[in-house]
Amino acid sequence: MMVLWLCPLRFNSTNEVISAAGDLPIEEHIRRQGQTLRWLMERCGNRYQVMNNQSRASEAQVAELFGKIQKMMETLKRPREIQYRMSTQLRHDVSMKEERRWEGRQEEIEMTVRHDVHDGRPRETKQMASGWPYMPRGFPADPVGFKPALGLILLGRRKSGKSSAGNMILDREEFQIDTKTIRCSVGHGKVSGRPVTVVDTPGWSLFGLANPEQVRMEISRSPSHCPVRSKVSFLLAVPVDSFREKDRRAVEMYLSILGNDVWKSTVVLFTHGKELRGRTVEKHIQEKGEPLQWVLDRCGRRHHVFDTNTGDDTQVNQLLEMVEQL
Repeated sequence: MMVLWLCPLRFNSTNEVISAAGDLPIEEHIRRQGQTLRWLMERCGNRYQVMNNQSRASEAQVAELFGKIQKMMETLKRPREIQYRMSTQLRHDVSMKEERRWEGRQEEIEMTVRHDVHDGRPRETKQMASGWPYMPRGFPADPVGFKPALGLILLGRRKSGKSSAGNMILDREEFQIDTKTIRCSVGHGKVSGRPVTVVDTPGWSLFGLANPEQVRMEISRSPSHCPVRSKVSFLLAVPVDSFREKDRRAVEMYLSILGNDVWKSTVVLFTHGKELRGRTVEKHIQEKGEPLQWVLDRCGRRHHVFDTNTGDDTQVNQLLEMVEQL
């Protein structure tokens, strides 16, 4: 959509602006109008076009206007990574508005980020109405005993174990594992002193069992579900089973939605770890060949194994420590 802001002017026979001070070039007219018009011009990127519908040169003016519009449209065709940064800035603006709603509740807010321990294990953080554990403006970025907030976005194909991994991280049944995930689902909690947000995204399908457009849309929106000050990372769920070239192409296509920089913040999370059956994960990676090697190379060889059947909490702590170092 294009918006044309119309500012009426009067012209003389040579297309100069007629003003109280006499006939002026358009640039001088803009300068004399003061801060209000200059503010509007700056907001529009100093783009303007003079149109005199009483002039014989009006056709040339129209052609010049369309030329400027075409040039602007070409400039606006930004790559996906720039669109991602723009959406991140929008998320920041929305979150800041949300913060202002809660500035008057400092005491209650501070209670929600306090590390509450019961029977030697961290308890789930009480949630505010804003939907996530809230850090008030001015609160120390890294107080003693407090760890940075993490935003973990789970990506992967259908039946890859994303939801089970999310439940394991939060240590509760937050995500439904027997129901098809159609839209992003978000869970919040506190894990070993860290405020953690987990976003479970819809899985893509190699067999037409998922709507590709909807999956792409939900993946593109997934970072907006994380608190603005959290460290956002992506967990690519890859089951310990076959991984072929078509799997690699799907991973490349769907992660590209988030821009080229997404690989710098991605960890390959091998799910269904029990299927290793005593083998090391390094041996498994070697056996799967080039497609899996390609993905790991893009992720800086970062990987971790989840076996949801063991109940071993160290798996989660090791993963979060890896994410914090990204």
